[in-house]
Amino acid sequence: MSERTVAALAEAIERLGLTLLRQRGRIEQFDPTPLTVTQRLALTFLVDEGPLRLGALAERMGTTEATATRTVDWLAGLGLAERAPHPTDRRGVLIAATLRGRKVLATRRRRLTQLVADGLRAMPAEDQERLVDLLDELNDLLAPGPAEELPAARAR
Repeated sequence: MSERTVAALAEAIERLGLTLLRQRGRIEQFDPTPLTVTQRLALTFLVDEGPLRLGALAERMGTTEATATRTVDWLAGLGLAERAPHPTDRRGVLIAATLRGRKVLATRRRRLTQLVADGLRAMPAEDQERLVDLLDELNDLLAPGPAEELPAARAR
């Protein structure tokens, strides 16, 4: 792939990210629980992969344990996450999404799905399917490797 193509793809991805950020109002419309990007990221990992230890959550978020702690404190204060004793490690603590946290994320995902559906209406079905396949492939290629490769893990 040429440098020019890579640069054009990176720019298109950036524009998509910015477009979705600008559309946050539509996604969070009537939402009594506005979340920052970091809080939404943590909640997503807790719903999709949780319960998690704090260090594992920080690694997945690509941040420090201090930032993850503040984020979990905020989510817990909103009733979206909770800490519980680890079942096999007396000193361990697991963080999990609450039922309310799972519902909040499910609502946001439905609104995002509707936003994307509105945007894709003019695109032929075969192009939509190919776009999904390509984005899945790109996500797999860009996903961080083992924890020791993550910036937050290296900083410790």
